[in-house]
Amino acid sequence: MIIDIPKQAVVNRIVPKDRFNFDDATKIERIRWLGKLGPTTLNLPAKKIQEIEIFSIEMVNFDVRVIKEIVSKIPQEILFIINDELAIMNYQGQCISKKIDNHLKITGLTIDEVRDNFIRQLLDIKDISQPLKQQIDEIQIINELEFEIDRINTQIKRTVQTNKKQELARKRFTVAQKLAKLRGE
Repeated sequence: MIIDIPKQAVVNRIVPKDRFNFDDATKIERIRWLGKLGPTTLNLPAKKIQEIEIFSIEMVNFDVRVIKEIVSKIPQEILFIINDELAIMNYQGQCISKKIDNHLKITGLTIDEVRDNFIRQLLDIKDISQPLKQQIDEIQIINELEFEIDRINTQIKRTVQTNKKQELARKRFTVAQKLAKLRGE
């Protein structure tokens, strides 16, 4: 198991697939509700988030639509463990996932911090001094700048005229400077 759930938080119940409107339920072998992390089970206070559910889903071929369907039916924070190797959490409408080699750790002084630390582990963010939303926004800006540099490189390769190549190279240099500043280089 890629997460060690405290004994008092273990639920370990099979959830019937017919509770959800899956397009093709045959893809899913089993849905198991592994645990419930809340104020009563972890002895931590809750601010905005009351509980974090932990679901294990076994399926032959991973399909993100299964996760989205479950999230739409259950209005709580859910940590999904797919085939005991992939961890997924929904944050601000996007599914954040990572193949887990070691263990996910349950850390934080509140249930909200536990959820934020799960997201940080999935995104490989080591710094916990900044708010999570700010860190994710920075990651998205960095990804957009990297995409812009790739797009400009493609344009440079396709352009024949030297003066246009130089203009694009100057533009790429400006974007690369912004990227280096964000990364702290």
